[in-house]
Amino acid sequence: MAREKAMVFVLYGFTCLTALAWLTGLTADVSVLPKPEKLLSRPLQREQEVNQQLNTSALNTALAFEPYRDLATSTAAEQQQHNILFSPLGLASALALLSQVSVSESRSQALEALGLAANATEQSVEATLSALADLQHSLTLHEGGGVQRAETRAGTGIGATPWVEIEGDDAGNRTDGDDGAEGRNGTEGGVHPGGQLRVWSSLHIDGTPSVDYNSFLFRPRHTSAFNTSFDTLMKDLEASDKLELTNYVHFKGRQPFARQHTVPRSFQLNATTSVEVAMMFGDDSSEVMMLYDTNCSATVVRLAHSQRLASLLLLPKAELQPLEDCLSDERMSFWRSNLKPGRAEIRFPKFQLRKSYSLESLLRNSGVSSVFSHSADFSGLSQKTLKLAKAPHEVMLEVEETEYEDGGRPDITLDFSVPPRITFNRPFMLIIYDDLTGLVLLMGRIIDPTDV
Repeated sequence: MAREKAMVFVLYGFTCLTALAWLTGLTADVSVLPKPEKLLSRPLQREQEVNQQLNTSALNTALAFEPYRDLATSTAAEQQQHNILFSPLGLASALALLSQVSVSESRSQALEALGLAANATEQSVEATLSALADLQHSLTLHEGGGVQRAETRAGTGIGATPWVEIEGDDAGNRTDGDDGAEGRNGTEGGVHPGGQLRVWSSLHIDGTPSVDYNSFLFRPRHTSAFNTSFDTLMKDLEASDKLELTNYVHFKGRQPFARQHTVPRSFQLNATTSVEVAMMFGDDSSEVMMLYDTNCSATVVRLAHSQRLASLLLLPKAELQPLEDCLSDERMSFWRSNLKPGRAEIRFPKFQLRKSYSLESLLRNSGVSSVFSHSADFSGLSQKTLKLAKAPHEVMLEVEETEYEDGGRPDITLDFSVPPRITFNRPFMLIIYDDLTGLVLLMGRIIDPTDV
């Protein structure tokens, strides 16, 4: 009887998340991308409403800045010279899944990392998980002059979180079988949104055939979901006591630069070593949001990918470590609140970066340990003792130009003190986030853009 109740609870929780995500998609709003200053000055009422259910500050601290600091201060000297890239949104997705299939301390730790107090009621838990599912689905909105091409697929499996995608204006170049006719017709008003985001978390039996990361990247959009079904999972558990959680994230961001202006240039890795990279170029004909933070000795530039998705590009004046020491949710809030419109020439490297970590290594300083130990309690799935044998977190970031050529806009005289040319030709950081809630989606540092 206890097992039946546990199964009913888990299926109910997943059904609520999936239904909410589906319903959210019916109200998708397609609008023209506003100017950055208008975007940042819109009322905070919607953000406050979302944050009442989703503790964005706690999520950023536990799943973004603490894991980053742990990776950046690794005791291995060689690791300190490597690129870093991970996805706090992916971590939140994995924790939400784990909270649905675990109980006792394992579940409590997962929920606390999601910003819930230890004594949180089930109603609060349900509201937070629903808000997280709602947020993840909302990021599928195609915001700009084009036609909405967003869609969400929920697997039939236990706790299958929907993968989401934002389709830019290059729909005609897809190779997945979609005709993409609407995307090939261009966009309105010169607005060219450029961001694709996919997030996938699934639970299956260790050693059983599963989708690897390359299959995740190139999976045709219109095939059926690939997560193990609940019935199959329960059947496999009869012959195995090892689980595997896969957590995949892919973001492809197109910057507002014309391809014909991309040229090879030098990127200085350190005082003695440099590499050649394809450097994109944006002239000063369009306004960007930026500031210089004297406390962190860094230039901060904001570039929008869509109405919801944006990047903070962080270029230190000299060494990267003082900037890394500055990182916090409070500092990020300061940057977002103090960005000013201005004009500057920007040079930024075109690159592709792929990193893989274990969830355990990323979450060890966030209080999530029980679920990865021999004492993990997965009685929400089975009464037998189960162990989470593998839990990879794999992320890919692609940064490239848009395909169009911007004719430019009339010059406007502005009183702005930031230097007119900002060149990312040395190690820098980036934070990709949801502008509505401030939640960090991807975060990393680029030491060597040629080290994929």
